[in-house]
Amino acid sequence: MSDHKHSSTGAWALNALEDAERAEVEAYLEENPEAAEEARSLAETATHLAAAAGAETPPPRAKRDIMAAIKQTRQLPPTPQEPEQEESAPAPAPTVQAAEPAPAEEREAEAEQEAADADVVSLDAFRRKQQSTRILAAAATVLLLSSGVLTGVVMVQQNELDETKTQLAQATRYQQSVGQIMTASDAKMTNAPSSSGGTIHLSYSTEEGMMVLASSNLPELPEGRGYELWLISEDGAAPAGMLTEQEASGDEPKILEGPMEGITHIGITVEPATGSEQPTTDPIVLSEL
Repeated sequence: MSDHKHSSTGAWALNALEDAERAEVEAYLEENPEAAEEARSLAETATHLAAAAGAETPPPRAKRDIMAAIKQTRQLPPTPQEPEQEESAPAPAPTVQAAEPAPAEEREAEAEQEAADADVVSLDAFRRKQQSTRILAAAATVLLLSSGVLTGVVMVQQNELDETKTQLAQATRYQQSVGQIMTASDAKMTNAPSSSGGTIHLSYSTEEGMMVLASSNLPELPEGRGYELWLISEDGAAPAGMLTEQEASGDEPKILEGPMEGITHIGITVEPATGSEQPTTDPIVLSEL
């Protein structure tokens, strides 16, 4: 039996014995100092060899094969623990302690398995989740685009409504002004040609203090220039405002209100777009009232 124990000192140094065999060998080493010294030498040699070998990187397929085997291997049920038996006081262990190389590969495999078990989901569930995410993203995009389009449509419709209201208000005012002029006892209407082309149509009443001017075919002016209206009396020409682009093109009438006693003529000149206090060019329209 002692020969068997002595031959097991190498396995003891490598921590490759079962608990019962390890206890027997350690009892044998305690009784045999020479065997204990030999076992100590074997343990130290094993430690030096392990350190000198260095870290060895396993091939990539090793991890893949291990993980595949773990997934396909059923876990064994826990083994019942044997009741502890009362033992006599153990003999003091020898001073030699065997080096216990850490099973790094096993711990790494266990850690990767735990992580895999925590994160693994079925392929169908993953695809359903991905499909749901794409559907929600598409729906959000459609909703966003629809909201933008709807907002744009509402703004366009609102702008068109505001423009229609403005045009309706102008048409109503024009009709009221023309009606007020036409019912006046001194109502007059005249057409005044422009020397640069086009015609001015006038309806006015000194009694009502109102004049409606509509243009047609006036030439378009260069940038920075505009048509300015003048009311002329014995005291000279008084500015009556610039014709807007719509008024000059004939899209809108220009309505003047105010006292017109002493006004004998109406004139239009081409001036800077900001207007002038007095005419700076010869009038293109000069009509007697």
